[in-house]
Amino acid sequence: MKNRNKPIHKSLIVGSAVFVAFLCFILSIQSYLTYSKSLYKRYDDKLDNILNYITNQIDMDDLYQCTLTGQKSEKYEKVQTLLNGMVDDFELFYLYSLFVRNDSMYNICSATSNEERARGEEDMKLLETTDAYQPAEIQKFARAIKEEKTSYFEEDSDWGAAYTACKPYVNSVGVHFGVICADISIAELHKTVNHYVIYNVLLTLCLGILFGLILIIWLRHNVTGPILALERSARHFAEKSRENKTPEELVFDDPDIHTNNEVESLANAISQMSQDMRNYVRGLLTAEAKARSAQEQAQGMTILAFKDALTHVNSKIAYDKMKDTLQEQINSGSATFAIVMIDINDLKNVNDTYGHDCGDKYISGSCNIICTTYKHSPVYRIGGDEFVVILRNTDYENRNKLLKETEKEFKKSMSNTEGLPWERYSAAVGMSEYQSGDSVEDVFKRADESMYEKKAKIKKGQK
Repeated sequence: MKNRNKPIHKSLIVGSAVFVAFLCFILSIQSYLTYSKSLYKRYDDKLDNILNYITNQIDMDDLYQCTLTGQKSEKYEKVQTLLNGMVDDFELFYLYSLFVRNDSMYNICSATSNEERARGEEDMKLLETTDAYQPAEIQKFARAIKEEKTSYFEEDSDWGAAYTACKPYVNSVGVHFGVICADISIAELHKTVNHYVIYNVLLTLCLGILFGLILIIWLRHNVTGPILALERSARHFAEKSRENKTPEELVFDDPDIHTNNEVESLANAISQMSQDMRNYVRGLLTAEAKARSAQEQAQGMTILAFKDALTHVNSKIAYDKMKDTLQEQINSGSATFAIVMIDINDLKNVNDTYGHDCGDKYISGSCNIICTTYKHSPVYRIGGDEFVVILRNTDYENRNKLLKETEKEFKKSMSNTEGLPWERYSAAVGMSEYQSGDSVEDVFKRADESMYEKKAKIKKGQK
């Protein structure tokens, strides 16, 4: 019998050990990179949507004046209330806004969570400084203020390590005067990633050890004739398993060996191996389903950002998206639409006289008139008292009639002297149609100008 310098059992043991180690290494890296990228992307989208929503609710010019004078305005207090609510609603680590000057950080407006309030903490003061950050961390915020888009980075402070998204504050003349930041605990983020990776590594190691033990048992014994039948069954199983993602089809075909020795035991062990592999694949599919569920939750938060919280019509963010769509249709030559601009009258008077609860009712009632009239067109609330309607299809065809109906309904409501003051709705309505050569902004400006002409007439009539 010819001597062999590389006995098959030693080659297989070494080869199997290397393969299991390499497989664990590759799967660990792949799991970490894939899941980390997916998780960071979901957090980026979540934080970006939160910051976009907040900045759309803030009067930047008013907030800029507050930072210059150090005096809080009525709108500043609304910003404080908004941040305090959102830090708990979205389970954020921290939510705050600041500016950097002379390597020092000054508070503009920062949220205080319910847990912090329970500990007796109060809202940070306007222009209050903090020494919780190292100079290198402060420079990150200074750079973020100058950016034109949301910045993302990891930062470390006395309050703990965090993954931070920063969106610059820019007033109406383009001055970058601060930045609003939303933090997620980096420890929790890393913990989520590490748990996922450790689970996959341990599962891979366990299966690798199981495979190795089976091979060692098999290699201890002299396998002669029956090994051919076993090899054929194993090869057939490998062919079926290649590119196969269905766990139930990963079945080892028993070669029907009855040697009553180690070879028969090996055949049984490999059959068990196929069952373990099915369980492993099922585990991967379950993990994938959980990841999809988390992604769907993030998408749900994105959908919320596209709805106005008070009136439940489309938000300013949704309107900005629609403008892009309309401009694409203009560029392709398929655009047919009109824009109706509606500005509610006397909202400030209702708020100041009867309170903001009545002001909210006044806004909701006015919105109901708009939605009832333009029930076939999307309605957007783009400001506190401003609404936009994009007329398409039958509403576009009946645009002049619907415009008159809208003005008639508001006039009728305003003339109802028996109604409560916040139930007597008044608004100025302007409309403009798309014409060849227009941009979306051109149509919007004409509708806005028409609305202001109507508003001036209404004020003149009231005098």
